Amino acid sequence: MAQRSEHRDGLLAAAKSISETVRTHAATAEREGTIAREVVEALVGARLFDAYRPKEIGGLDADPLTLVEMVEAIAFDDGSTGWCLGMGGIIAGLAASRLPDAGIEEVFGPDPQTLCAGGFVPRLEAKGASDGHALSGRFPFASGCKHAAWMVVTGVVEGTRGPDSVRTFVVPAAEVEILENWQVAGLDGTASNDLALEDVFVPATRSFPAYTSRSRRGGPLWKLPVLSAASVGHLGFSLGCGARALDDIADYAETQRFGSSAPIANRPVFQRDYARARTRLRAARLAAFESFGAIAEAGEEATIGQRAELTASVVHAYQTATAAAEFAFRAGGASSLYRTGSLQRCFRDLQAGSQHVVASDEGFERAGQVMLGVGEPTFL
Repeated sequence: MAQRSEHRDGLLAAAKSISETVRTHAATAEREGTIAREVVEALVGARLFDAYRPKEIGGLDADPLTLVEMVEAIAFDDGSTGWCLGMGGIIAGLAASRLPDAGIEEVFGPDPQTLCAGGFVPRLEAKGASDGHALSGRFPFASGCKHAAWMVVTGVVEGTRGPDSVRTFVVPAAEVEILENWQVAGLDGTASNDLALEDVFVPATRSFPAYTSRSRRGGPLWKLPVLSAASVGHLGFSLGCGARALDDIADYAETQRFGSSAPIANRPVFQRDYARARTRLRAARLAAFESFGAIAEAGEEATIGQRAELTASVVHAYQTATAAAEFAFRAGGASSLYRTGSLQRCFRDLQAGSQHVVASDEGFERAGQVMLGVGEPTFL
C-alpha cells in the first residue's frame, strides 16, 4: 500500500470547506470563460495548489492519490474548477521539480503558491543562444491562463534533434498575449485560450528538457515522466464529474417525466442502468487507484509495465465517466438541456475533457504494446 500524505485529511477537509464557493460561482465561470476570482482565492487559501509543490520550496508535496481525491472533490462541485486545479497544479509542480535553483528563486521565491498555466506539447519555435532561447509561435490550451502569473510552454529548439531538442520554458504572463479564442462545447470556464509569443527571450535558468529531465526536488510523483504525472489531474477531473452526473440524476429520479407512467426511479430500466453506471464508475476508480498506488510505492523504480497500466486506467476512467454522464443526461429528458442545471455541464465537460491526448484511445494502444510485449512507446 502506497504511503499517504500527512496532509491528506486536512486537504480533503479544505476542499469540502470551499464547496459552496465553487458551486456558487460555477455559472459565472461558464459565462465569463474563466473561474471567478473568489474561487481562485478560495483554492489558494485552502492550499490546494500548494499541495503539489515540493517540500523544498515550502509546499505540502502530497502523495498522488491524495491529489487525485482533492481534484475529484472539486470537480464534483464544478468541472472547470477541478480541471484548472488539476492541470495548474501539475504544471506548476513539474516546473518546481525540474527548474534549476536560480529559476526556482525567480519563479517561486517571491510566492511558493504562484499559479502557472500552459502545457508540454511542443508547439513553439525556440532559437537557441548561449544564455537562453527566443520563443515564437502560438501555444494552445493554456487552461487557467487568466489567473496565472507564469506560463509554462514547450517548443522545439531550432537546429537540434532527439528527445533533448524539446524544452519547456517558464515565461512571465506579462510577456505573452492571451488570444480570446476559447469558445467551445465544454469546460467553458477553464480559459484554455491560445497564447501568442513573438521573439520572447527566456534565460536558461527558466527552462528544462521537457521529457528527459529528472526531478531536482519533490516526492515520488515528480520522479515520473510528464504523462504519468499528468494523470493526477485527469483522474480527479473525470471521476469527480462522472460522480456528480450520477448524483444529479439520482436527485431528479423522483420526477415523473411527461408521457411516463411513473417517476424514473420506479422504472426497472432506469434502476438497472443507474446501478450499472455507478458500479462501473466505482470499479474504474478502484482500478485507477490501484495503478497509481503501485507506481507511487515503486517511486523511481516504477516500470514501463506499471506506467502502461496507469495509462490504460486513466483512459478507462474517462470513458466510464463519460458514459455515466451520457446515461444521466439522457435519463433527465428535456430538463437536462438547461444551463441552469449542473447535469448538462457534467455531460459537456466530460465530452470536452475526453478530447485530451491523455484520454484518447491511443492511450490504450500504447498500453497494449507494452502489455503484449510488442513495443515500448516513449509517450507513456
